[in-house]
Amino acid sequence: MGLPYFPMYPTDFEADTSHLSMAEDGAYNRLLRICWMTPGCSMPADEAWIMRRVRAHSDEDKQAVKAVLGEFFTIIKGRYSNARLAREFAAASEAHEKRKKAGSKGGRAKAAKVNDFTSSNAKAMPKQPEPEPEPYKDRDTIVSLARKPKPERFEDFWNQYPHRNGAKKGKAKARQKYERLVASGVSEHEIITGAMRYATDRQVVEGYAKDPTTWLNNQGWTDDIEPAQPSRANSNGSGVGQRSSMVDAFAAVAERRSRDAGGGGGTLI
Repeated sequence: MGLPYFPMYPTDFEADTSHLSMAEDGAYNRLLRICWMTPGCSMPADEAWIMRRVRAHSDEDKQAVKAVLGEFFTIIKGRYSNARLAREFAAASEAHEKRKKAGSKGGRAKAAKVNDFTSSNAKAMPKQPEPEPEPYKDRDTIVSLARKPKPERFEDFWNQYPHRNGAKKGKAKARQKYERLVASGVSEHEIITGAMRYATDRQVVEGYAKDPTTWLNNQGWTDDIEPAQPSRANSNGSGVGQRSSMVDAFAAVAERRSRDAGGGGGTLI
């Protein structure tokens, strides 16, 4: 007999699976449902059987199913199972059996009081009614069905981040913060590309950069940046400093010609 529902905690589930694509998220939910409805709360380690049951026809869908199986399921005695889902199934089955036995005893006692000699005409129903799912629990009592993502690209972030004056300090503290962010569902790609954008900010180019841990604490990857302005140049490619030098040279030549002419001053024509 299949159990009609399994517990689902959306907030934690979303945090632990936010790195999945839409196709992978859908495949994961469908695989959990099929596991729950299959005897023993497991599926045969038969790829063709699984693909038929989840209705994965395109190559993209099949790749999504394979990715989810590899990350969230294990093969035990030739069958795929999810450890957390299996524990929930065992607990729900035990509670169901206790309710069924308690209902049976209560029914017999009530019938005996009404008529000790008359047997009941009631027929056993194929399924006992189930209670409503338990209300939402505190976060520290919730165990998600999914494993938390493991950070794999901290070194990429550390190397891309614009460290103040080139000094790479506080790496251990920054790693702890980075790992907590990724475990909470923040994308590593988003953090790293944000660090690359921050490296082009005007203040960073001028020599000021935040400490990496401070930047992570402030969710710096979500900030807008002020791009550094390129140095101005005239049409022939010479810069402001070059034009200033030329003006000074013309002034010196004018003063020399004025002295040679015997005047107290003059202009260069």
